[in-house]
Amino acid sequence: MARVFWSGAEGSRLLQRAGWALEAGLLYLLWGLVRLFPVDRASRLGGRILQWIGLRSKKNRHVLANLRVAFPDRDEQEIRRLAADSWSNLGSVLAEFVHLDRITAADPDDPRIEVVYEGCDADALRVDGPCIIVTAHVANWELVAFVGQRACGVLDAVYSPQNNLYLEHMVQRMREPLRCTFYGKVNAVRALYRSLKGRRSIGLLADVRVDGGVLVPFFGMDAESTTTPAWLSLKTGRPIVPVHVERLRGARFRITLGPPLRAERGEGESDQEVLFRTTLEINHRIEDWIRAHPDQWLCTKRRWPKAAMEAAGAYRPRPGPAPTRRDPSA
Repeated sequence: MARVFWSGAEGSRLLQRAGWALEAGLLYLLWGLVRLFPVDRASRLGGRILQWIGLRSKKNRHVLANLRVAFPDRDEQEIRRLAADSWSNLGSVLAEFVHLDRITAADPDDPRIEVVYEGCDADALRVDGPCIIVTAHVANWELVAFVGQRACGVLDAVYSPQNNLYLEHMVQRMREPLRCTFYGKVNAVRALYRSLKGRRSIGLLADVRVDGGVLVPFFGMDAESTTTPAWLSLKTGRPIVPVHVERLRGARFRITLGPPLRAERGEGESDQEVLFRTTLEINHRIEDWIRAHPDQWLCTKRRWPKAAMEAAGAYRPRPGPAPTRRDPSA
């Protein structure tokens, strides 16, 4: 009888790939299912499914903790409701991947995306050259890549590649209707600098923790923040355009391009002071978006330094009446 011997490393790799295949297969089944439904119904179904899963996942403790820091005035029942709605929003985003072609279709009679220019000129953005677009994980942030190209021209976007190689391939195929180039976040700054110099706009998500990043206040607590948008603006002179996505109802959205920022050196300012000041302004803009729709923001990783969050009691439920869990099927 033949026998096969695996080393520990080989066995671990096989188990990892088996886990990846299972995870990708489940998502593939979900996408196949929701593709059968109209866009809004698919969005609701994805939301219900992931809300149920997310509330039972290990990552939910980070979601709750982040919300407790951002909203210290909310009671525990409200925090848990916001977490449930946040997971639902993420489920809708995942379900909407297979409908990106329909969501981005330019239908003048029934548009799914309303674009608003607030404090900036639409014609000037396109004529004046490339922009540095910053956004956050609010509503369906994937749509910023599509709208950003319409507003600022050809766009290169930074994203976090999936550790699961099978999922990575699937997600990138689903993003094809967005028609932009995606760069992995590792060592992406040089590529983004080349893009701007080549008159291509760029897009970044600026609401996540950057290990080793500069500590900049975010909701009143110092958070490791990316200074990449500010640095690129300082070095190239290009404007930073904050873009806010709001989910209106179902799979319908309002996307607002806000007043541009520029990382310009004031009298006597050092580069570090300019980067800090500009990044703080970006953080303030993102805070405003999240306060407007806390149920549409999702941060599944610890956002602030661990010691600071623990000192603030972010990982302990707040005292008061026992929260009632939202029914995902409601």
